[in-house]
Amino acid sequence: MTTPQQQPFAPGPAGYGTPAAQPVGYGPPAPRWNVMSIVALVAAFFIPLAAVICGWVSVRQIARTGEQGRGLAITALVLGGIGCAFWVLFWVLIIANGGSFSYSYSL
Repeated sequence: MTTPQQQPFAPGPAGYGTPAAQPVGYGPPAPRWNVMSIVALVAAFFIPLAAVICGWVSVRQIARTGEQGRGLAITALVLGGIGCAFWVLFWVLIIANGGSFSYSYSL
């Protein structure tokens, strides 16, 4: 009595090769955000001069590294510049007025 020999590793049915889509988490990584541009944008609302400095540094970093955040950095530069202009105008008006305000309280 002879038995047909079986192959130890038979190929699977057709159509069960590689998956049609890659699982989540594979593929090229997403571009990173430049942290300095985020810091510059936040600083634009509190410390305008720091926003201008951080915005300029982040634009230079983004040009070198290719990270995301160029729009944030430019927005921080614009808002920081406007904020600095208001501060300069404020102090010029204070100094031009002699630094004194007269208040008259009459009853």
